[in-house]
Amino acid sequence: MKKSFKLITVLGIPVEINYSWFIIFGLVVYTLAVYYFPSPSIAPDLSPSTYWIMAVISAVLLFACLLLHELSHSYIAKINQLPISGITLFIFGGVAHLEKEPDNPGIEFRMAAAGPLMSIFLGTLFFLLNIVLYSFVTSRILYVITDYLSLLNFAVAIFNLIPGFPLDGGRLLRAAIWHFSGDLRRATFIASSIGKGVAIIMIALGFFAFIMGSILSGLWFIFLGFFLMEAAETSYRQMRMKKILSSVKIQNLMTKNVITVPVSITLDRLVEDYFFKFRFASFPVFENDTLMGLVTFHDIKEVGRENWHLTEAKKIMTPIRDDLLARKDDDLMEAMVKIINNGVGRLLVIEDHKLIGILSQKDIIRLFEFKEEIGE
Repeated sequence: MKKSFKLITVLGIPVEINYSWFIIFGLVVYTLAVYYFPSPSIAPDLSPSTYWIMAVISAVLLFACLLLHELSHSYIAKINQLPISGITLFIFGGVAHLEKEPDNPGIEFRMAAAGPLMSIFLGTLFFLLNIVLYSFVTSRILYVITDYLSLLNFAVAIFNLIPGFPLDGGRLLRAAIWHFSGDLRRATFIASSIGKGVAIIMIALGFFAFIMGSILSGLWFIFLGFFLMEAAETSYRQMRMKKILSSVKIQNLMTKNVITVPVSITLDRLVEDYFFKFRFASFPVFENDTLMGLVTFHDIKEVGRENWHLTEAKKIMTPIRDDLLARKDDDLMEAMVKIINNGVGRLLVIEDHKLIGILSQKDIIRLFEFKEEIGE
């Protein structure tokens, strides 16, 4: 099951929402409607339904601002010829998916700076709008919302400028260290380590706030701290993976003696004669000498066992398409990006329109883990 669904496409970039986003959306709405807006210093005498409407509008606009923050990163990436496969909004904001790292620290610096600058711009815009509304509109509802959005955008900018990777501030720090040292790995290690340190401080502050009775604030700090810790570790590991895999070609790792299946084979025979016998997770499907697609064990499990003898491989296979194909001279990092995006977990390696090998995500991960173990 996919963990996200496509929402819109902006600047040619698909925007997806991770299902975890709804958790934080609900928490933001609840916090605003029950605690923030009804507080004596904000808007203490409105009806409960008004608070909930204000909360929903504010939460939607907040996440629109977060999307603009990520789009600013993506725009700088695109004008510097860095492909963006998409943007995903998830439990703690959003992330733009770069298919390759910046080639130099200058591009990295400009990309990282774009997000906080956008948040500062939005914070200023809502601040000015708040002044206008306060001066000319009698209803407090609109200027309470704009005041909240102004504060939150400034807060997002400040939080992202914390010098811990992979926050924008950490990327700015990495770009600076990379510029002066010329060593991307060292720069990433230092920035990630600082990110972990910041995460530990946030978790500690969260537990302290929790003990002192600020339960909601404590939970926010704890969640953000654990998120930043995981993100810092994952980002450094991804950088290491890119460095290792970019030096290896597909032909060095692919399985060359590929076993194929006929397009008309029924699923009961496919399971008995191929999956049980060879214990592979997938098989290319051929009709005569033409590659038609790929059938996986997961595809078979989607069909009721009582229908296996009536269903042919061509009915359930993934038809051949560009994101399932690769060339033997492609590097493994390019292959990994394709594998992650195609949702099948493997690539078919083609040369002169003929199938010469198959590469799986597990093969790549095992190679990376082996090279990590031996210290390469």
